[in-house]
Amino acid sequence: MRLGMLGVASWQQWLWALIVGVQICICYLIVRRGTSNCLPFFLFFLASDFALSVVEFESYRLWGFSSLASYVLVWSAHTVVTATRGMAVAEICRNCLHRYEGIWAMGWRILAGVAAIVVLYAAVDTLAARQKAFWLGVARMVLAANRGLELALVAVLLAFLVFARYYRVELHPPHKALAIGFCFFSCVIVLNDTILSVFLKQYAPLWNGIETSSYFVVLVAWGRAFYKLVPDRHLAPNLIPQAMYDEQVPQMNARLRLLNDRLIGALKS
Repeated sequence: MRLGMLGVASWQQWLWALIVGVQICICYLIVRRGTSNCLPFFLFFLASDFALSVVEFESYRLWGFSSLASYVLVWSAHTVVTATRGMAVAEICRNCLHRYEGIWAMGWRILAGVAAIVVLYAAVDTLAARQKAFWLGVARMVLAANRGLELALVAVLLAFLVFARYYRVELHPPHKALAIGFCFFSCVIVLNDTILSVFLKQYAPLWNGIETSSYFVVLVAWGRAFYKLVPDRHLAPNLIPQAMYDEQVPQMNARLRLLNDRLIGALKS
């Protein structure tokens, strides 16, 4: 089969193949580095995204890039993958904040509230399109749900990163890379979905290329982070002076404990 038969640019198809290869490498690195136990939802996200690649390829091969069947099937699969990405984001936040019971208790409630708002937003937007043609209603529904989920992920990740920086919560390099990568990718999708909702047919091929390229960059950054988990035994670690460590760390821990205790008290009251 020629690469141009699917209605998708050849370079995008080759990029899909590279993405699948990088995903497999990341899964291998996660298992090899012994971090699979704390990142099961992230592995589930990678598996679901791999399945999405298969669905996209087969849909475009069977029905073409511009067919209604391909559009509905691929975008529905995108929404499922976005939901699994949300689970991976929640997992990252929990891994970094689970030591602080009050903070995490407040955090998961905020995540649940955001999810409820997203569902309501998608439902209202779908009802607004009720008088239009069926496929346009489906398009608006899927775009609204996907854009809402992505906006929720951006809000949660930005709040998490700002909180971690302000309170100097220690973030392991893989968790930091995953959080920044997810945030960047969700911002790209929100921007593309917003433009796509206005210029649906004209912008779709370009949108697909931008999203695929951005995701490949994020995957490479994640692979690099997991690859560097192996310590370099030839170099001595660059540590801050002990006196500075003894002075700053207790202050940060005290601030975190105070915030944690206040949140626990607020939740119990």
